[in-house]
Amino acid sequence: MNRRVCPSNLSGGLCGPPNPLARRLSVLAVLAVCCSGIRRQNPSLRLQAPDLHTPLVEIFPADSQPRDALKAAVFARINRDRAAAGLSPVAWDEAASRVADAFCVAQVREASRGHFLMDGIPPYARTGFAGVFGVEAQNSVSWTTTARRFWEPALKLAIMGHEDMMAERPPADGHRRTILDPENTHVGVGYAAEGSRFQMAQEFLVRGLERLGLSSLESSRLAVLLRGTPLPDWRLRFVTIAWEPLPSPLSREEASARSSYSYPRARLAYIPEGSGPMRVADTLTQDKIRVWPNRAFSFLFAPDRPGLYTLVFYMIVGERQRPRPGASATLWVEGD
Repeated sequence: MNRRVCPSNLSGGLCGPPNPLARRLSVLAVLAVCCSGIRRQNPSLRLQAPDLHTPLVEIFPADSQPRDALKAAVFARINRDRAAAGLSPVAWDEAASRVADAFCVAQVREASRGHFLMDGIPPYARTGFAGVFGVEAQNSVSWTTTARRFWEPALKLAIMGHEDMMAERPPADGHRRTILDPENTHVGVGYAAEGSRFQMAQEFLVRGLERLGLSSLESSRLAVLLRGTPLPDWRLRFVTIAWEPLPSPLSREEASARSSYSYPRARLAYIPEGSGPMRVADTLTQDKIRVWPNRAFSFLFAPDRPGLYTLVFYMIVGERQRPRPGASATLWVEGD
């Protein structure tokens, strides 16, 4: 007999109520006087992740299709459901699929479920450390059986998990809302099956950058140079920077109990040089971003204490004046 464990995703818990504010990063630009620079760099700090011994660069993913039959079927169902809701399709993201595969393999190995592994690393940091710089939202499906193995094929389990998410009804419809989020531009699907466990993850992304590169300066053991180029018709408006404590190891039960997550709240923001009195609400705002006529940009960031730093790139698309998250990156900073 099979026992289903309810799917979990960014917007809702395991069989619990959704969190409608989970990925909605509500930072608004308002007029005020910009503040001064960040604190001096602490020489005892070191960058743990991502590995920047060589520059880490991601180019906007080329058009592709999943080669795996299970992934192709789930991808097709996602876009069929989006079309039925009057939404544009999401593109296939092979890099996000690889991240989802590795996550599911680790979940099967740990016998955990939900969004966290026993290393305690948040999902958005996991994608960022892998050099995948979209704004992330995850659906996760877990199946277990009391038998030694499943009689049902993995494809059937994956489609059943997706259908269950689409069958959700408000207010407990967080998975469905993630699938039908009009802001999403890409998705990667990953899965793993072994013995009595099956895991599937849908990694949805918003991608607004044509290119983003992270590199360390030779003159500094920590300062990170970020250089990027928005997609055509997109332009960078500001970047928010949020700090949170370093992740702590979790027990299997603790990891499985973390059924929802959200991006951390930002307290620091960078805006383009020459932006005048603009500031980003509820942040220390600094004009640190250099923007060229071709819309390319660069800025330097030097963390000042141990922790996870998550940068979210807010962008304007076309004639739309309200900034929207279009990319993100996370840095793991250790102290001696």
